Amino acid sequence: MKVSVLMRIDIVTIFPEIARGPLSSSIMGRAVDAGKVEIRFHDLREYTTDKHRQVDDMPYGGGPGMVMKPEPFFAAVAALKSESSRVILLTPQGQS
Repeated sequence: MKVSVLMRIDIVTIFPEIARGPLSSSIMGRAVDAGKVEIRFHDLREYTTDKHRQVDDMPYGGGPGMVMKPEPFFAAVAALKSESSRVILLTPQGQS
């Protein structure tokens, strides 16, 4: 008897091939194998608009380092979101 997928997880990252490894083993791997969870990986660069598929930019106000452009994230969420979905954005700050 085949169980229908109970949850679909869409992961947007600039390194989809790296994210697949950890999520294909342990508890998540067993849930995928049992058909309870479907995990889809999306390359953030697919949602850029420039010919170089750039996802980062110089920080506002100068200084060292790079920051992620918000536009590719907005485009990815708009393309993947449905009425019944939840969007979880991870930040370095965590919950406050």
